[in-house]
Amino acid sequence: LRRRQRQMCIRDRFMLWQKMNSYAQYGISTQKHMGDVLLYNFGGMEKYKMSMENVFQFPVTWMLLFVMILFVTLSYPMNNLCGFGNKLLIKGKSRVKWWLSKCIWNLLCNIIFFGIIFTLILSFCSISGIQSGMQVNTDMQTVLFNLGADTSLKPDAIMPVGDIVMVFMLSVAICQIQMALGLWLKPIYSFMVMCMVLLLSAYFQSLFVIGNYAMLIRHLWINEDGIDCKVAIPAMCLIIFITVIVGVICLLYTSPSPRDLSTSR
Repeated sequence: LRRRQRQMCIRDRFMLWQKMNSYAQYGISTQKHMGDVLLYNFGGMEKYKMSMENVFQFPVTWMLLFVMILFVTLSYPMNNLCGFGNKLLIKGKSRVKWWLSKCIWNLLCNIIFFGIIFTLILSFCSISGIQSGMQVNTDMQTVLFNLGADTSLKPDAIMPVGDIVMVFMLSVAICQIQMALGLWLKPIYSFMVMCMVLLLSAYFQSLFVIGNYAMLIRHLWINEDGIDCKVAIPAMCLIIFITVIVGVICLLYTSPSPRDLSTSR
């Protein structure tokens, strides 16, 4: 699975390299920075405006990144609950410790996952001679994202470092939600719920659909019609905190017991 992830990431970098080196045919300046690479990966898609002529096309690269981390963190907590972890819960009665250990495991998985992605991005920039700044070439992004005439990007935009933190926090949050849902649903169903959340985030530009927090091309710092995501990081922290508390309450005060939960799967 990890080898497949690396292959997908390398293939994505190669596709980006092809696009960034071929877009000069449009007569656009070829100055490129790491901010352009980050935006390509975490940009998502422009605001979708429903019409008969405008066919909805979800952002494949953006979806792939989050679906991969959701898939990586999908089964282990519940498989552990059904196996060795369940024995520890029954013998030691340390349900809170078990749940908190899985929350820490989820955080570490995200750190490793994004560490690999950023290592690949840095390597790609170094090999391709791309500058290390966070500036964004909005003319190039208009071509890369195939933006419509009604989408206007701000010139000389600089990607805030906080937006990269926001992407990471969103990933941790959706994995936490998936893990919490797994206490009631089968893992595949919780995975499908989170995929639907990502799909709805692509379809609707709204602060109330959390995937928009990690869809950087829709943010106000670059998009004239973008959304202000100042509340995003506090909101993600709150969601993570709530899922941790919900998991604790579920394991401590609800019936059936963890043994019953595991045997029902």
